[in-house]
Amino acid sequence: MRVAFLAALFPVRSDIPFLNQIVGLIERGHQVDVYADGPQPGGPFHPDVGRLGLQARTRYPPRWPESRLQRCRAAARTVLAHGGAERRTLLRTLDPARFWHRAWTLDQLRRTERFLPVRPYDICYCAFGMDAPHALRLRRLGVLGGELVVAFRGADTTKYVARRGRRVYARTFRHARLLLPVCDFLGRRLVELGAPPDRVVVHRTGIDLRRWPYRERRPPGNGRLRLVTVGRLVEKKGIEYVLRAMRMLRDRGMDVEYRVLGDGPRHGALAALVALLGLGDRVELRGRGSQAEVVEALQGSDLLVAASVTAADGDGEGIPNVLKEAMASGLPVVGTRHAGIPELVEDGVSGLLVPERDEQALADALERLAGEPARWAAMGRAGRRTIEAHYDIDRLNDRLAGLLEGLIRPEARSR
Repeated sequence: MRVAFLAALFPVRSDIPFLNQIVGLIERGHQVDVYADGPQPGGPFHPDVGRLGLQARTRYPPRWPESRLQRCRAAARTVLAHGGAERRTLLRTLDPARFWHRAWTLDQLRRTERFLPVRPYDICYCAFGMDAPHALRLRRLGVLGGELVVAFRGADTTKYVARRGRRVYARTFRHARLLLPVCDFLGRRLVELGAPPDRVVVHRTGIDLRRWPYRERRPPGNGRLRLVTVGRLVEKKGIEYVLRAMRMLRDRGMDVEYRVLGDGPRHGALAALVALLGLGDRVELRGRGSQAEVVEALQGSDLLVAASVTAADGDGEGIPNVLKEAMASGLPVVGTRHAGIPELVEDGVSGLLVPERDEQALADALERLAGEPARWAAMGRAGRRTIEAHYDIDRLNDRLAGLLEGLIRPEARSR
């Protein structure tokens, strides 16, 4: 198969599931090209990006100056560099009746030129729901073919819909052959928004189990409970509720420490809350970590906390990938009943679940697990079994390749 992947940013530091799918298709012999607006600033990127030369497979639009006059000159040079049908295609991007502000700003032209000359694709795969409108505009221009497949991962069905309205995906639902939410919760959400149920297929994102070594958990020798959270410092991660639960645990006389790996816009507010609660000696906001540092943090912790919430702007999760990584590593987890988390974490078996935004319930759950260390090993084994059975990236990439091949070769569907 020839597959065109569309994403806003690539490579990225955090979206390992999307990267794993690209790597999986390439390793299965399929040709993959990536179209992105640019790489995520900051790096470093996952080793697979260099190993497979993925940046060489990625096409970016040119960077044009902000000045209107200079943008017009850049647009003219771009159009004149092409002839015949390609030039006519680029001129069509200037039609405001079709492309609205993207025509006036010349952005549609800038983002279209990299698709020329037209390349034949079997599949056009959008990494997130919000990438689909761009794909549809390219298809209207005739520069991007293939069966349209759209993945939905969390914010694209929550925050994006809250901002753009419930009909934002109406055209996507009409034209896409396959809609791939990462969990049942998002699948139901898509149907509520008007997606044809027969095109919605839950396809979970997996992890490479070889990179997340399992270790049976036992109580720490010094009696101090070690908690960890990994994720961006944004509202939907609910880290402030963990901090307040930490204060409660300290007030109950528990010896507990908490490490947070991640960066983001709420770093300052969270650091201020740590100081306000008097937790500076037991809470470490470590910043973003590499995959090796995340592995080390999980191996050096007793429990992982994922206190996800629905943010004020509607932003929410699918299933946080770090929960899968923690469970694969043998960590018991404490999570919230948010989005797809209850599909992954079996309450009382592989971890404990509490309501969103409830620091009291969170503190009680952590105290309960701290007082029952004999359960940790069994919970860790149960979590590892869940990941092996349902979230193994190799099995999921086999399934993804089969789903895509089934769109272009009907006989593949019956395998």
